[in-house]
Amino acid sequence: MRRPPIARRHLDTRTLLEYLDGRLDVAARSRVEDHLGGPCGACRERLREIGWLVQTMRQDRSAIPPERVRARALEALSVRPPLPTAAAQAWQLAVLLFDSLTDPVPAVTRRATGNARWLKFALGEHTLEIEAEPESGDAWTLRGRLDSPEPALHRIDVEAREERLSTWPDTGGRFALDRVPAGTWTIIVRGPDERFRLPPLTI
Repeated sequence: MRRPPIARRHLDTRTLLEYLDGRLDVAARSRVEDHLGGPCGACRERLREIGWLVQTMRQDRSAIPPERVRARALEALSVRPPLPTAAAQAWQLAVLLFDSLTDPVPAVTRRATGNARWLKFALGEHTLEIEAEPESGDAWTLRGRLDSPEPALHRIDVEAREERLSTWPDTGGRFALDRVPAGTWTIIVRGPDERFRLPPLTI
């Protein structure tokens, strides 16, 4: 099949950008203008959109973000180091230190937390605090804080009913998962050199 003549082909984005920037030679510019002057409304519309985009970008006066914001964004988008294989890690059982369902809680704390359930576990030399708070229906929000030297290198896995959810703590050890189904939760903390399984939690 023969290709259509150049004058009848649609103009690509690069050609239109070079045309707007005045970087085409006389012959190429003439060919573009002949095409735009013809019946091809699609290319004229594309030229209009590209021109609007280029003008908007040139007029952008957005403030440069603070260095701490930039550093945090780069950290969030960085590739996390791979975790060792399961065979290279030994399972350890987390030890329950506190459960607001069974341990005494001051009245002031009960009023502040409402229906939320607080738990604290020992993970070897480190600790994990979690808070389960009911949402609508039978869904819960799981929040927590992992107290370890490098919490961002750990992954929190939650199995609830048929769902498997995962999250990574931030550099301060904080994490959150929304819409976790009620039922029995299996929570696993996987780190670079160790992994812990929490006792099953019935929420």
